[in-house]
Amino acid sequence: MPITIKNKKMSVYDIIQIVITLLALIAAVYFWYQSQSKSTTRAQRDSASLASSPVFFTLQPFTISLSVSEEGGEINQVLYVGIVLRVANEKQKSILTEYLPEVRSDILLLASKQNINELKTESGKIALQEQIKVALSRQYGARNNVVRIDEVLFTDFIIR
Repeated sequence: MPITIKNKKMSVYDIIQIVITLLALIAAVYFWYQSQSKSTTRAQRDSASLASSPVFFTLQPFTISLSVSEEGGEINQVLYVGIVLRVANEKQKSILTEYLPEVRSDILLLASKQNINELKTESGKIALQEQIKVALSRQYGARNNVVRIDEVLFTDFIIR
Protein backbone atom coordinates (compact mmCIF):
# COMPACT_ATOMS: atom_id res chain seq x y z
CA MET A 1 0.00 0.00 0.00
CA PRO A 2 1.81 3.06 -1.25
CA ILE A 3 1.58 6.44 0.48
CA THR A 4 1.49 9.50 -1.70
CA ILE A 5 3.17 12.74 -0.70
CA LYS A 6 2.83 15.48 -3.27
CA ASN A 7 2.63 13.18 -6.18
CA LYS A 8 5.46 10.94 -4.95
CA LYS A 9 4.79 7.46 -3.88
CA MET A 10 6.55 5.99 -0.84
CA SER A 11 6.33 2.37 -0.13
CA VAL A 12 6.33 0.78 3.33
CA TYR A 13 9.89 -0.41 2.61
CA ASP A 14 11.07 3.16 2.07
CA ILE A 15 9.54 4.22 5.41
CA ILE A 16 11.19 1.25 7.16
CA GLN A 17 14.56 2.21 5.63
CA ILE A 18 14.19 5.80 6.84
CA VAL A 19 13.27 4.65 10.36
CA ILE A 20 16.23 2.22 10.46
CA THR A 21 18.58 4.94 9.20
CA LEU A 22 17.34 7.37 11.88
CA LEU A 23 17.72 4.72 14.61
CA ALA A 24 21.25 3.92 13.43
CA LEU A 25 22.11 7.62 13.43
CA ILE A 26 20.71 8.07 16.95
CA ALA A 27 22.66 5.01 18.16
CA ALA A 28 25.88 6.32 16.58
CA VAL A 29 25.47 9.72 18.26
CA TYR A 30 24.71 8.04 21.60
CA PHE A 31 27.78 5.79 21.49
CA TRP A 32 30.01 8.68 20.35
CA TYR A 33 28.77 10.80 23.26
CA GLN A 34 29.39 7.94 25.72
CA SER A 35 32.95 7.44 24.47
CA GLN A 36 33.65 11.19 24.74
CA SER A 37 32.47 11.33 28.34
CA LYS A 38 34.62 8.29 29.25
CA SER A 39 37.71 9.81 27.65
CA THR A 40 37.04 13.11 29.45
CA THR A 41 36.73 11.26 32.76
CA ARG A 42 39.94 9.34 32.02
CA ALA A 43 41.77 12.57 31.15
CA GLN A 44 40.59 14.19 34.39
CA ARG A 45 41.71 11.13 36.36
CA ASP A 46 45.11 11.17 34.62
CA SER A 47 45.60 14.88 35.30
CA ALA A 48 44.63 14.36 38.94
CA SER A 49 47.19 11.56 39.28
CA LEU A 50 49.86 13.79 37.74
CA ALA A 51 49.01 16.55 40.19
CA SER A 52 49.45 14.17 43.09
CA SER A 53 52.83 12.85 41.96
CA PRO A 54 55.46 13.27 44.68
CA VAL A 55 57.80 16.23 44.75
CA PHE A 56 61.24 15.59 46.22
CA PHE A 57 63.72 18.14 47.55
CA THR A 58 67.27 16.79 47.82
CA LEU A 59 69.64 18.37 50.31
CA GLN A 60 73.41 18.20 50.10
CA PRO A 61 74.77 15.59 52.54
CA PHE A 62 75.56 16.70 56.09
CA THR A 63 78.72 15.86 58.04
CA ILE A 64 78.12 16.36 61.74
CA SER A 65 80.56 15.83 64.60
CA LEU A 66 78.98 14.10 67.59
CA SER A 67 80.73 13.55 70.90
CA VAL A 68 80.41 10.32 72.82
CA SER A 69 81.35 10.03 76.48
CA GLU A 70 83.53 7.00 77.08
CA GLU A 71 85.04 5.83 80.35
CA GLY A 72 88.34 7.66 79.93
CA GLY A 73 87.16 10.80 78.10
CA GLU A 74 85.25 11.97 75.08
CA ILE A 75 85.56 10.44 71.66
CA ASN A 76 84.36 12.34 68.63
CA GLN A 77 82.41 10.45 66.04
CA VAL A 78 81.13 11.73 62.73
CA LEU A 79 77.64 11.35 61.31
CA TYR A 80 77.37 11.62 57.53
CA VAL A 81 73.75 11.80 56.43
CA GLY A 82 72.04 12.48 53.09
CA ILE A 83 68.45 13.70 53.27
CA VAL A 84 65.63 13.95 50.75
CA LEU A 85 62.39 15.69 51.72
CA ARG A 86 59.05 14.82 50.12
CA VAL A 87 56.75 17.84 49.92
CA ALA A 88 53.24 18.37 48.57
CA ASN A 89 53.97 20.54 45.52
CA GLU A 90 56.51 22.59 43.59
CA LYS A 91 55.58 25.80 45.46
CA GLN A 92 56.68 24.29 48.76
CA LYS A 93 59.88 23.06 47.13
CA SER A 94 60.63 26.57 45.88
CA ILE A 95 60.07 27.99 49.38
CA LEU A 96 62.53 25.46 50.79
CA THR A 97 65.04 26.38 48.08
CA GLU A 98 64.64 30.08 48.89
CA TYR A 99 65.19 29.45 52.61
CA LEU A 100 67.83 26.73 52.20
CA PRO A 101 70.31 28.21 54.72
CA GLU A 102 67.61 28.13 57.43
CA VAL A 103 66.61 24.59 56.49
CA ARG A 104 70.21 23.33 56.65
CA SER A 105 70.83 25.17 59.92
CA ASP A 106 67.74 23.66 61.53
CA ILE A 107 68.82 20.17 60.51
CA LEU A 108 72.40 20.67 61.69
CA LEU A 109 71.32 21.98 65.09
CA LEU A 110 68.83 19.16 65.52
CA ALA A 111 71.21 16.40 64.45
CA SER A 112 74.07 17.69 66.60
CA LYS A 113 71.91 17.18 69.73
CA GLN A 114 71.39 13.48 69.00
CA ASN A 115 72.82 10.63 71.04
CA ILE A 116 75.15 8.58 68.87
CA ASN A 117 74.12 5.28 70.51
CA GLU A 118 70.46 5.95 69.76
CA LEU A 119 71.23 6.84 66.14
CA LYS A 120 72.75 3.39 65.69
CA THR A 121 69.30 1.84 66.23
CA GLU A 122 66.41 1.88 63.81
CA SER A 123 64.12 3.56 66.33
CA GLY A 124 66.69 6.34 66.78
CA LYS A 125 66.81 6.96 63.03
CA ILE A 126 63.00 7.03 62.81
CA ALA A 127 62.86 9.45 65.75
CA LEU A 128 65.36 11.74 63.98
CA GLN A 129 63.23 11.64 60.82
CA GLU A 130 60.16 12.70 62.80
CA GLN A 131 62.06 15.48 64.58
CA ILE A 132 63.31 16.84 61.24
CA LYS A 133 59.79 16.66 59.79
CA VAL A 134 58.36 18.62 62.74
CA ALA A 135 61.20 21.17 62.74
CA LEU A 136 60.94 21.94 59.02
CA SER A 137 57.12 21.95 58.81
CA ARG A 138 56.67 25.63 59.56
CA GLN A 139 56.23 29.03 57.95
CA TYR A 140 59.27 30.50 56.25
CA GLY A 141 59.11 34.28 55.96
CA ALA A 142 56.06 36.47 56.49
CA ARG A 143 54.61 36.10 52.99
CA ASN A 144 54.91 32.33 52.56
CA ASN A 145 52.45 29.63 53.48
CA VAL A 146 53.32 26.93 55.95
CA VAL A 147 55.53 24.28 54.40
CA ARG A 148 54.41 20.77 55.22
CA ILE A 149 57.02 18.04 54.96
CA ASP A 150 55.31 14.77 54.05
CA GLU A 151 58.30 12.53 54.61
CA VAL A 152 61.99 12.68 55.49
CA LEU A 153 64.08 10.08 53.68
CA PHE A 154 67.68 9.17 54.48
CA THR A 155 69.70 8.42 51.37
CA ASP A 156 73.03 8.10 53.24
CA PHE A 157 73.59 7.34 56.90
CA ILE A 158 77.13 6.65 58.07
CA ILE A 159 78.47 6.83 61.62
CA ARG A 160 82.27 6.74 62.10
